[in-house]
Amino acid sequence: MAQSLGTVTSLHRFPVKSMRGERLTRAWLGPAGVAGDREWALLDDERHWASAKTNRSRWRLVDGMLDLRARTAAEVGPTVVEGPRPAATTAASDEAGAPAVVVVTLPDGREVTAGTPEADAVLSAHLGRELRFDHGDDGHRWGRHHDAAPLHLVTTSTLDALPGPDGSPLDPMRLRPNLVVAPAAGGDFAEDAWVGRLLRVGDSLLRVTERTERCVMTTRAQADELPHAPTVLKRIGRANEACAGVYLAVVEPGAVAVGDPLVPIPG
Repeated sequence: MAQSLGTVTSLHRFPVKSMRGERLTRAWLGPAGVAGDREWALLDDERHWASAKTNRSRWRLVDGMLDLRARTAAEVGPTVVEGPRPAATTAASDEAGAPAVVVVTLPDGREVTAGTPEADAVLSAHLGRELRFDHGDDGHRWGRHHDAAPLHLVTTSTLDALPGPDGSPLDPMRLRPNLVVAPAAGGDFAEDAWVGRLLRVGDSLLRVTERTERCVMTTRAQADELPHAPTVLKRIGRANEACAGVYLAVVEPGAVAVGDPLVPIPG
């Protein structure tokens, strides 16, 4: 077997675009990435995505999006992962696209269920504009609300290469990856060298497609968890041409778990 390039240290899912998400121990990876990731978004009356980014293309800046947290509360039509490892289910949509039950928590502790009239009304009032939940983006972009790719990975070497003023590594939630990986070899931005490679991760087969160019969203405050950090994007620009992390495509679906190695596959 080829030598591992690294080990998965954490898995993350963001059920609603531009909201904070949830940490997982196992996940199912399908053609659209982590099951249930970016499955929902808030849209305005012109179908622009409510976002923590700037006003560009389909995005419209809506202050307060990152003060909200989305979590998967119940499963619909679970996908069962069979095989040598213990059976597990996704806590998200089935392969047919049935939506999971996703709960959004507001800063005051109120909770609403994505896709309900109550949630549309409560979040519209909270965010100060008329918005509604959308599921699946009419089948565009893998049937999810992804920007450029269905899956995103960052290594701890990249986080270490972008320290804050106190010298601590960059918090991975600034980059909102699905997989955080500790690389086996040293050097900054280790994942950049993996572009074009096939990787066996758990039961899935992934192809690293390109580096991830970062945007102003990396600087935004996230409730009381992360403060506004105006220098983050500048640090990424100086250190690595404004790129941090890589995008991936899912070649073969399968389950992944924290602790899985990343094994390069010829091809």
